[in-house]
Amino acid sequence: MDVRKTVAIVLAVVAAVLAVVAAGALGSPVAWALAAVLVVVTAAVVAVVTLPPSLQRVLVILGAVLGLVAIAVAIAEFAVRGFRTDSTAALLGLAAGLGALLVVAGIAAARTAPAPAALWGGAAAVAAIGLVAGLVVALSVPFLPLSRAVGYTTADAATEVTLSTPGGVEEGDVLVAQVFRSGVGEVRPPAGWTVLRTTPLPGGAGSVSLFTTTAPEAAGPVTFTSDTPATLLGGIGGWSHVAAVSAPGEATGTGGAVTAAPAPADSATQVLYFVAGTNVADIVPPEPLADAWTVKADDRVKATTALVVRPALDADPAAPVSVTPSAPLGAWATQTVVLTAE
Repeated sequence: MDVRKTVAIVLAVVAAVLAVVAAGALGSPVAWALAAVLVVVTAAVVAVVTLPPSLQRVLVILGAVLGLVAIAVAIAEFAVRGFRTDSTAALLGLAAGLGALLVVAGIAAARTAPAPAALWGGAAAVAAIGLVAGLVVALSVPFLPLSRAVGYTTADAATEVTLSTPGGVEEGDVLVAQVFRSGVGEVRPPAGWTVLRTTPLPGGAGSVSLFTTTAPEAAGPVTFTSDTPATLLGGIGGWSHVAAVSAPGEATGTGGAVTAAPAPADSATQVLYFVAGTNVADIVPPEPLADAWTVKADDRVKATTALVVRPALDADPAAPVSVTPSAPLGAWATQTVVLTAE
């Protein structure tokens, strides 16, 4: 094997590994298996196949086009949106890696020295820039915190409430639970859960607590307990790509509009507002907020809890949030939760 083919095989290995890194999938066995297959196939092509100039140029041009796709995705995520998603990260890694591998194969599998030099030299430069752009995005652009799902339930005159972990949650996701308790008393989480914040409602009407944990490999139902029988209700939400979770603020009141404590002025976070109030009402938040759940105890006189979500990367994450229920709540409390992207 000549030096040109040996160098090409080494470059193929480097390109495949960089593709996996660019996709942010270092922990995925599937991604590593795909990279290994790409390396083996490319090395075999480089070692045994010789191509006529026409096919060589097709490979090189295809590689350059995929390199341009990788550059375009990187620009969109780095300069336009400022975050990565699972789908675009995979696209970035795949486009950058395949582009570089095609250029390597096209150059090395030629019957003679590649020609014209401007064609393969320019294509190789584009593919290399695509790989570098992928690495820059992987190292500097956070993933968007992704909502997996939510689940919620109620229990009346009970000392415990069991909340189902929502479907779609994966190991390592962040779980946040809200539990409302009527009257005076404490709600205790199961082992492994951390209390974020407990807020009493005015007039001793009840309290609402927030808890968080990291999802285990097999996440099942979770039971929260109270010291005396009470109306208990709430839910659990799951989010991926979260580095930290905090509850920096709360607000309380009675009747009328429910106004949340301000969120930090950081647009690269996912902001959640947990609402709890006596009496039963529908919670319909204004744009651009979205209602993730509304839980009611007995649909008549007991209580309502809700989760309201502000989009990540909102233009004004610290803007005041006011929600007007369909019917006036009695005593109410809101808690602001911030999910910081990893």
